[in-house]
Amino acid sequence: MASTDVGTKTGGPAAAGPSIVPQGPARLALIAITVAVLAQTLRFSLPQLDHFADGTGTAVAALAVLAVYLAGFAAPAIRRAAGPRGLLLAGVGGLFAVRLLAQAIGPQTWLAFAGTAIGMIAVAALFEGARGLSGVGFATATVAGLSADSAVRMCFATWDPVWRQGVAPWLPCLAFVGLGAAAVYREIASGPVTAPGISWRDALGAAAIGPFLALQVLVLSSPAFVASSGWRSLTAAHVVVVVGQGLALAFLASGLAVRAVPGGVCVLGGTLLGVGAGAVAGTYAVSGIEVVPIVIVGQVLSAWLLAVACRAPLRRAGAGGPVWRIDVGAALGGLLVALILVPYQVSAVSPLPFPNNVLPGLAGILLGALAAAAAARGGPLPARAPLRALTAGAAALLLLAGTLIFTVAAPDGTAKAGPVPGQVRLLSYNIHDSVNQDGRLDPEGVARTIEAQRAQVVLLQEASRGSLLSGTTDVGVWLSRRLGMKLIWGPAADGQFGNAILTSLPVRSSGTGRMAKGDWSQIRGYVWARLAVGPTTMDVWSTHLEGGGDQADERAREVSALVRAWGGAPRTVIGGDFNAEPGSPELGGLVDTDLRSAALGADTPPTTSDGRRVDQVLGSDGLMFTDYDVPRSDASDHYPVAVTVRIGR
Repeated sequence: MASTDVGTKTGGPAAAGPSIVPQGPARLALIAITVAVLAQTLRFSLPQLDHFADGTGTAVAALAVLAVYLAGFAAPAIRRAAGPRGLLLAGVGGLFAVRLLAQAIGPQTWLAFAGTAIGMIAVAALFEGARGLSGVGFATATVAGLSADSAVRMCFATWDPVWRQGVAPWLPCLAFVGLGAAAVYREIASGPVTAPGISWRDALGAAAIGPFLALQVLVLSSPAFVASSGWRSLTAAHVVVVVGQGLALAFLASGLAVRAVPGGVCVLGGTLLGVGAGAVAGTYAVSGIEVVPIVIVGQVLSAWLLAVACRAPLRRAGAGGPVWRIDVGAALGGLLVALILVPYQVSAVSPLPFPNNVLPGLAGILLGALAAAAAARGGPLPARAPLRALTAGAAALLLLAGTLIFTVAAPDGTAKAGPVPGQVRLLSYNIHDSVNQDGRLDPEGVARTIEAQRAQVVLLQEASRGSLLSGTTDVGVWLSRRLGMKLIWGPAADGQFGNAILTSLPVRSSGTGRMAKGDWSQIRGYVWARLAVGPTTMDVWSTHLEGGGDQADERAREVSALVRAWGGAPRTVIGGDFNAEPGSPELGGLVDTDLRSAALGADTPPTTSDGRRVDQVLGSDGLMFTDYDVPRSDASDHYPVAVTVRIGR
């Protein structure tokens, strides 16, 4: 095991021997599995932390989250009290225990806090367990772990197995934890790799793991992100991710990754990575086929920069200060994960003083800067190995097994036919990212609520497709497959959070739009579709207006934009979360049209768990409404509004 005494200083030239310390597969497996489980823990914790903020308020939640992500700075104290083995057991062993517990009892708020705190300690312990490897070895294992994690998630249609019940989700959990535990045991039982003396500049290289992980979770290893922002199928999106990961592994294995790297080149690479990530992730992002090359090249760039940055903290000899400086550098990396992901997550519901595109862009730039600080600072260099590069790249093809399982798996449900020709059962539903009232990610609960109404058209708001608020799950695609309905997607806040339409009816045409904003708060939007109903058609629109009691003027502007986009077409249903009670002045722009509420009478049931009536369904001339209902369900903090639409001729 890589172990040192606290405060030990060593110096002198590197020890003779092979260019990469031959630790066997256990050490690489330890890194790969730890990174994969850490990514899973971060993903399941984000919805729970958001649920905690809903209950306690932003200020209290911000302090609590900050304290959790600062837990990594306890690593030097753990090292001093329990030694390197204690640090490895507390961090990596504790992280595996959290993963096992989360599968057994389901993600809980307290477990999200505990898991995140232990994960931050695990980041520091990761460098202890990886000592003696080259930066290339560390980066290779890291990319391999994330690749395996992405493939497993694709088997479950990106709904993370940690949230799922049954035998199948237990299989990857036990595989990760079992192999990880064996690797930890092997590491503890092996001989120590002496730590070098380390300068603060060199120790900063360990912080690169933070922006690297943030980019991977948010963009580069998220098939749902590529699918929603790139307007690709989820199958094609995972192929794109695998291609990027395969090229990254091939480049690392080639031996070209960290040879004679000037700091300026690292800065340039990080800038390119940051510009690309900021261009495709965030409110003001490009979308379409451009996302594909950016993700592929971004995988290679980020892996290369991580390999360069980690050379110095992992080297076997050198002069400088005590080894706990590496722990501090790694803890800083854990804090950077929070400073990038948490504000980005918050930006979906609360305004930031800057566009959220800055955050993924900053992650890339920071990764380049940290690599530049550690560039040419020593550490083992691998030999060039073209054959090994081809082998590593080809091995990535095995990851397509996840895509294959996803593609051939049959959907669980088939949409029911309408009970009467010329009538459509329609549902408008703010699904709150499929996070239920207990804070649990529960798209199955949403699907059952929709099925109970035998809906042929579902207007969704707060629908996620790779959003951090839903643990990067592609909720839209999952519901589409689960219900056997077509998905029409309409991004709003960014490419991963917006409105959607699910329908079993033929789609003649569709479109989407966003409403202009004068600040950096969330952009609202709408999505529409023209559906065939027998010999005629019906237009359906889903939208979500600005929230907040002081935002009436903004809602009025959004209503005006919505009415202009609609243009008065007949046989139209507009449904959504208007964030205003019926009769509110800001909704006057709707009243002035021929749109009329589907609700009969003024005393309608509340549509939210806190008693508000903000979800509405409106229809234009040529439509009649019956069977209005607001069924209760705890699958979201909103209740669906269900209505039967009769089409006039």
